[in-house]
Amino acid sequence: MAMSRRVLFSLGDLTASVPTTVINFFQLWFLTDVARLPPAAVAWSLGAAKLWDAVNDPLIGLVTDRLRGPWGRRRGPILVAAPLLGLSFALLWVVPPLSGFPLAFYYAAAFILFDTAYTLFYVSYNALTPELAKDYDERSSLNGIRMAFSIGGTICAVVLLTVLGWVMPDPRLRFGLAGIMLGLASIAPALAVFRATRGLDEAAEDEGETPTMREDLRAVLSNKPFLKVSLLNFLTWTSATLISSILVYFAAYCLRVPDQANYLVLAAQVSAIAFIPLVVAISKRWDKRRALLVGCATWIFVQAGIAFLRPGLVWPAYLLAGLMGFGIATAYVVPWAMLPDAIEAERAGSGRRREGAHYAFAVFFQKLGTAAAVWLVGQALARTGYVTPSQALPFPEQPAGAVLALRFAIGAAPGLLLLGALAVSAGYGVGREEQRAASLAIAAGSEG
Repeated sequence: MAMSRRVLFSLGDLTASVPTTVINFFQLWFLTDVARLPPAAVAWSLGAAKLWDAVNDPLIGLVTDRLRGPWGRRRGPILVAAPLLGLSFALLWVVPPLSGFPLAFYYAAAFILFDTAYTLFYVSYNALTPELAKDYDERSSLNGIRMAFSIGGTICAVVLLTVLGWVMPDPRLRFGLAGIMLGLASIAPALAVFRATRGLDEAAEDEGETPTMREDLRAVLSNKPFLKVSLLNFLTWTSATLISSILVYFAAYCLRVPDQANYLVLAAQVSAIAFIPLVVAISKRWDKRRALLVGCATWIFVQAGIAFLRPGLVWPAYLLAGLMGFGIATAYVVPWAMLPDAIEAERAGSGRRREGAHYAFAVFFQKLGTAAAVWLVGQALARTGYVTPSQALPFPEQPAGAVLALRFAIGAAPGLLLLGALAVSAGYGVGREEQRAASLAIAAGSEG
């Protein structure tokens, strides 16, 4: 695949990653400390929105696998979803003149709209990967480029919020403007993907009689390599999301340097970009499973060190945030590079293309991890007496129980999840040779 096509395709990750990463880092804090919803109402609002997730991910994946038209199965949904995703993202950062559960209902509805557009775009976008990158190592390289754009976009978003904070002290105005700017900026990369993939997905090959959705669903859920990769993605992504959701709180109430929160986020993200080439190199030198083992094992020790930092230890926090980048890069690159291999294993046996259904479930498991992390943090803060800030007291003294919950959420909780990822990856069996055999079997079936 030409490098120019790789780059244009990888730009599309900005459409999904910038909004969702800003959500991961700031949504919970925005809802509790800017919109000033009680933690219990926040947990209800986000939990209700995630109920729709249980339906829309598999449904959209199964439907897109059956689409036929001038723009194919994937490119048409990308074109439709992009503007809806950008506009709905902006609505998430508006604070309407409501309070309590009416306000919680507003954010639930806005998130449902955003999540639907996000799923339609991201499932279709990811489902193009097996067609673009046919080789085991090429997929690692492609996902490395994608995630460099992904994290780079995240850095730009955090920088934008930081700069706006210098000139716009009112957080409501700041987040509202940032939501509009980033929402509109998210539309253009999707259009670049639509153009870069012209001719790739316009004519679906004849696969004989179309199976029922139930048959497709059964095939996906019986694909053991795919289920293992999805579990790995769930565990590593939940760890990253948990850390992202907590980092702003941790800087404010554990390190007691609220003005440093965005800079700690930037340190972790810049480091993650720097570590991506190393993660890709390890994946190629050994294999993806070993790269995941190394990344997760290192990450566990880094998070343990962060959890024990005392107030005022700012420079050690920056050092550990930088080391955290290796684990973040691993979580971004490796599971997504493993997914096309697992999908090919099922296609080699069945002869059918089910990329949309597979990636729909992968996205569902990822978003399930995000929802679980945010809901658990909200519940933990509510149960430990978290003091909601006010205009008079923007950073109140938190009870010891809430501070302890924050330390547990940034250290022990991701550590346990990553230990689970280590256990799952030890039994994963689709390596370089297995992928090559599946690819040859698919080619032979197409020729036949």
